[in-house]
Amino acid sequence: MLRFVYVISPNIIVMQSDSDNLLLEIGQLIKKMRAKCMDQTELGKRVGVSRTTISAIERGVGVNAKALFDVLAFLELTDVIRIAINQQLQIEDKGPLRKLRKPLVELSNDF
Repeated sequence: MLRFVYVISPNIIVMQSDSDNLLLEIGQLIKKMRAKCMDQTELGKRVGVSRTTISAIERGVGVNAKALFDVLAFLELTDVIRIAINQQLQIEDKGPLRKLRKPLVELSNDF
């Protein structure tokens, strides 16, 4: 379910979705981890993206998934994501693959 939060700043109403908030939270985490040991330019060079891409990620701006995952991998943050994904997969594996639309009806053998 996609939920929206309305953020009111001086004379401006901005609509943010859960995905926008997630991007902001990931960006904050990346910024804190990166700031401990290097600047944006150095991280960008090590990962193979520009400094502006690193800046966009840290500000919660959408970038391509590969760039985001490369940064997360370099900062050794992918294990946390993998754990969450694997836990959800285990939950989903316990359920049916798809919802049956009609109950199955057995046919008689009297032809």
